[in-house]
Amino acid sequence: MTKTLAPVKPVAVAGYLIAAAVVACAVNIGIAALAHAAGASEDFGPLTIGAFVPYTLYGIAAGAIGWAVIRWKASDPQKVLRWLVPTVVVVSYIPDLAMFFSDFEPNANAVGIIALILMHTVVAVCAVAALYQALPVTPRA
Repeated sequence: MTKTLAPVKPVAVAGYLIAAAVVACAVNIGIAALAHAAGASEDFGPLTIGAFVPYTLYGIAAGAIGWAVIRWKASDPQKVLRWLVPTVVVVSYIPDLAMFFSDFEPNANAVGIIALILMHTVVAVCAVAALYQALPVTPRA
């Protein structure tokens, strides 16, 4: 039995992705500000707006591409995304967690590292919320 997914409306997809990017960037700006107020160094590069805003946008774009490919290719995209999304998010934490054990990123401390982990989570939540609406993976009724 072939499953039929809802048709894609490119303008709606673009709108949802732009909204996700705006919300994720705004929340991440707030997280960075709170982290700095809580003791993260102003010199911690990943918490500068010039570093995390582009990566927020890259994360949303990469998520959208991956979601679209899974939606297109997988026989059960909802099932695949149910395990793939959390896996990718957890893997994205690895470089952040590595900062606890190395000094490859100057001025890193626990507050800054935890802020980065929260930022990754925010990007994922915003992207999934937008993509769930823009590129639904449940069969049409």
